Amino acid sequence: MTLHNVLIALGSNTGNRQGNLSEALVKCKDFIQTNRLSPVIETKPIGHTNNPYLNQLFSGTTSLTLEKLLDNTKSIENEMGRDRSNRGNVVIDIDIMLYDQQKLHITDWERDYLKQLLTQLQTEL
Repeated sequence: MTLHNVLIALGSNTGNRQGNLSEALVKCKDFIQTNRLSPVIETKPIGHTNNPYLNQLFSGTTSLTLEKLLDNTKSIENEMGRDRSNRGNVVIDIDIMLYDQQKLHITDWERDYLKQLLTQLQTEL
């Protein structure tokens, strides 16, 4: 079985934001072996909302293909009530940032909050 290194970003800006992050993390652990977990930070909203986000990163390994990993994370978002037609209120956003050496969500890599979380994740041993 081949294991793939992944970096996952979690975000929530509505409801019990901390609870949403925690629930998503627990659900992701069904198919991702977590190695490191960043602290949670509050960030200013970008674009479609005035609600601040809580964001967190975690790294780990999975045996899933990228396509199956994406299916699983989108299923979790849907189960938790994600409404893609309402971009302002996000119960949970689960983004695959890195799959082995493949970077995804390229524009997000330049965002200050992601750089901050990456730095914090690298210092979490």
